[in-house]
Amino acid sequence: MAKTPVRPEQESVSTEEYEKKYKRTMDSPILRAAQEDAKNGVRSSRKTKLNFRKGSSRKHGNASRRSGSVEVSTRHASWTARNANWSSERNTAERTIKPFAPGQRLLAAIMAVVVTISIGFIFAFGQSGTLQVSGTSAAGGKTGSANASTEAGSVELPSNEEAYEVKSSIILQGDRAMEIFYVSESTLKEYGEELNEFALRVPDSRVFVLLAPTSMEFYAPDDYRTDKHSFVKAMEYAYEPLTAQNIAGINARDILAKHADEYIYFRTDHHWTALGAYYAYEMFCEEAHLTPTKLSKHETGKIKGFVGSLYRYTNAEILKKNPDTVQYYYPIKSTSGTAYDNGDLEGERTVQVINTNVSADNAYLCFIEGDNPVEKFTTGKENGKSIVLIKESYGDAFAPFLMDHYETVWVLDPRKVTLDLEEFVNEHEIDDILFLNYGFAPSNPTYQAALSQMLGTN
Repeated sequence: MAKTPVRPEQESVSTEEYEKKYKRTMDSPILRAAQEDAKNGVRSSRKTKLNFRKGSSRKHGNASRRSGSVEVSTRHASWTARNANWSSERNTAERTIKPFAPGQRLLAAIMAVVVTISIGFIFAFGQSGTLQVSGTSAAGGKTGSANASTEAGSVELPSNEEAYEVKSSIILQGDRAMEIFYVSESTLKEYGEELNEFALRVPDSRVFVLLAPTSMEFYAPDDYRTDKHSFVKAMEYAYEPLTAQNIAGINARDILAKHADEYIYFRTDHHWTALGAYYAYEMFCEEAHLTPTKLSKHETGKIKGFVGSLYRYTNAEILKKNPDTVQYYYPIKSTSGTAYDNGDLEGERTVQVINTNVSADNAYLCFIEGDNPVEKFTTGKENGKSIVLIKESYGDAFAPFLMDHYETVWVLDPRKVTLDLEEFVNEHEIDDILFLNYGFAPSNPTYQAALSQMLGTN
């Protein structure tokens, strides 16, 4: 039986007061105009440089986590031992392979020849049309592809020949609006290269990259199902550079495609729903050797009447007449949270994982109270494990599910804070690092510049 979370009573606030307190950020390039319009009366996004204690950082994995001559902590002495510990959470059984008996060796040799010939035919006459995204497995070392979950594009979607219109780079089809996604090979590869370079500098931490699709991948008219709009192609470019032993790209596209007939994306807003985020979380758990919490175990609730960013950008009356519903899921255990104004952890205030005291117009802000520079959540998990989530607003609906697996969950928004992520990871002895961005983020100059500064690759 799930334990009912503790949710302290709060006073309701008006839409105007809430918007002054939190910034409603449009993430995609085509919504920058809306960002400019929203500048007046929103929460300050000033950045303050993070200053750590002298001697606290471990440069390039060779120095101490603490000052002095103390060597790197042996709690991550080897990837093999580390992942055996994580795998225990899934109760993975070890398999013992017995050697061939003498009478079986001839048969084994014949089988080996057959397999070798078969592989030769595959390479000679063409491989399957399924894309394999190059990379590594953070959980188990180099695999030749990011992991089994990044074999992308195997789930096909039904044809869509329904009538539509395009308004300000937004597709309007029925009561759904979608951003037009374009693939930028150069920016996506640069994004992957920078994350891979960073992973090499934090060898004692596992690094995961989850590029989230936009709704267009699943609901676009057939006219837009081309390579220049393909999220599968975008993942290929972003994940191909991920070659470090401790980094893995996660394919959330296919599991979302399997559930495309469910309510996984808002129709009036550019974000995914908590249900869509949950399916992506399942793929993260698969790669991180965690057992995802069943959705049915979470206490849940709904906020009705949400009309989001795509309506505000298009003013399409059909969107206003067909508002969305925001459903949220509480963590299994009670969790306390603190938000900070900067990387020095100043200006702290209490935040909730789920805050229902929001207006319908701002309903997406119920997830971790929107975008803040730095947030720290302490859960009832008590397993000593920690993760830092680096994200824009797509990560907000995803973050609550992490509370079921880590004692400490940090959340950073590169747009709101300037800090050295390598030093932050070392200072706080972070076990796992998750970069979660939606498809437009790598090609958004503002976000990418902020992320590069945080990574130290600018």
